[in-house]
Amino acid sequence: MPSFSAEDYGDAIGERAVDRCLGRTPPPRSALVRMPFRPNPPIIGSMATQRAPGLGTAPTTRTRRRRRGGGDAAVAAPPRQLPRAVEPPARRASLDTLASHWQRAFDTDERALHAAVGTLPPAYLSQCRRELAQERRETALLLADVARAKGIRPLPWLSPAPVRKEMLGLTATTRACLFDLDGVLTDSALLHASAWAQVLDEFLLRVSASTGWHFIPFDRDADYRTFFAGRSRLEGIHAFLDSRGIRLPEGRAGDPADADTVSGLAKHKGDTLVRGLQRHGVTALPGVHRYLDAAGRAGLTRAVVSASASTSSMLELAALGPLVEVYVDADVIRTENIRTPPSPEVLLAACRRLDVRPQDAVTFTHTAAGVAAGLAAGMEIVGVGHGADAELLRGFGAPRIISSLSVLLAPSLTAGDETELRR
Repeated sequence: MPSFSAEDYGDAIGERAVDRCLGRTPPPRSALVRMPFRPNPPIIGSMATQRAPGLGTAPTTRTRRRRRGGGDAAVAAPPRQLPRAVEPPARRASLDTLASHWQRAFDTDERALHAAVGTLPPAYLSQCRRELAQERRETALLLADVARAKGIRPLPWLSPAPVRKEMLGLTATTRACLFDLDGVLTDSALLHASAWAQVLDEFLLRVSASTGWHFIPFDRDADYRTFFAGRSRLEGIHAFLDSRGIRLPEGRAGDPADADTVSGLAKHKGDTLVRGLQRHGVTALPGVHRYLDAAGRAGLTRAVVSASASTSSMLELAALGPLVEVYVDADVIRTENIRTPPSPEVLLAACRRLDVRPQDAVTFTHTAAGVAAGLAAGMEIVGVGHGADAELLRGFGAPRIISSLSVLLAPSLTAGDETELRR
């Protein structure tokens, strides 16, 4: 049997459909749907860092017919079985990537059927559409079975129809989406604020004991938002200490965590955050996984912007790593000497990596500084927050405010899986 790659599989389906529409090959009983070419068996393993494309066989329980002694005989196809996990010679593909390739194949089928209107009989096209819808459902069930067997959550998803940008609350000209990590994609802001509170309260108590100053603890809400959200560790420490009238030596990058220097506090915070991640993990906010997945299906590229040095590990812990093409984090900010918001430089760096113009991208931000950065970059801005946070974003010029990414999803993208959407 010919071998098809992930990239040309969907194109091959469309070419076969066009051949049938032009009469170059006689259409079989289930043209466009039951094709002899199927992806290779899926390879399932650790989902943390898998990105290589892979495709899997989608066996069905439908009845097939074969010629036997000059007549047709109904032969029951074997029941749906889960593919066995095997070790590949190269990197293994995630279920999200696998589902994305199936989506592409089914969407190509649907476009071919639409193009055949007026060429093929209406009854025949209706039959093909029914069979295509059935195959979508069966493949979705198979992928879900594999995910459950491997303990993977959320379950992989197949859209019942091609995903359009408008179904994500975006314009047709949008080419890329840029997301804040904290407050837009994950609940990691809580871990950051908790780590800063532990580190700075310990330091402030030492200062109080040595100087007699009144101890005022770190405010996990107000102080974190004012001095640390969206900023690098060193920048945030300087801003916070200046607000308290405290001066510390800068120190060096290799300072230990117990050193009373700016670098020492930064090291202490990093170590504390790592322990918090190991103990509590990090969770994707409602609707985030589906939104990122659907954005990729709609042909959009996706980037994450964050001043955190733990961006990569947080994305993987939240099961979002395979759904993002690039991210601009603390390492990039430091090595390229990029200024953080309200400067637009972080957003512009993400656009360069995605090879899109800023005016063709949308930034989803949870902070006032992020709104200012988006305005300076000339990008479309969507503020993410509610209550007082929403009013703050609106006051800084965000033209559009949502409570979460889930509210932008069209009902057809979430129908029937509300339980999974809330995970």
